[in-house]
Amino acid sequence: MSVFDLEKLESASKSHLDTLQQLNSRLFASVEEFSQLQFKTLRQTTDDNFENVRKLLSVRDPQAFIELQASFFKPNEQAERFVEFSRQAYDLFSRFQGEVTKLAERQIEIGTQQVQELVEEISKNAPAGAEPVVSVFKSAVESAGNVYESAQKAAKQASKQAADIAESGIDAAAAAAAQGKKTA
Repeated sequence: MSVFDLEKLESASKSHLDTLQQLNSRLFASVEEFSQLQFKTLRQTTDDNFENVRKLLSVRDPQAFIELQASFFKPNEQAERFVEFSRQAYDLFSRFQGEVTKLAERQIEIGTQQVQELVEEISKNAPAGAEPVVSVFKSAVESAGNVYESAQKAAKQASKQAADIAESGIDAAAAAAAQGKKTA
């Protein structure tokens, strides 16, 4: 009797391929969303610039030209646009990271279950007198699982802290832009 079940191996391969396809699809969808965000921002900026040029071309006296030209420089408005773009990009990347994390966690759970099943199968088929070796093997697999869980918890905590820092930075920039607008 073989320890390796070909049907399980085939099933695991199909599962990994499906997960890879899901990851690939999500990656392309995220790139598409980010490209659309960039395109929308570029289009809006270009349209605004053309509108400003039209206004400049319609001015007839020098004083109105200077006043109009001064009105084009709006640092607060530009900052608000940048903050909004950053917020949308951050949200997009956060969603993508969350989806990839869920896929990875699911695959790790499946892999862990498969390893546990393999260890059980080895235990059943181990020759007499091999109990100490099987016990050490089981202990090693269990320890590796515990190490992984600890690392996963630490990574989630670090990711959460990084997300909080990024979010507070975006919020601070938005508040500064709003304060600058009030001041102006």
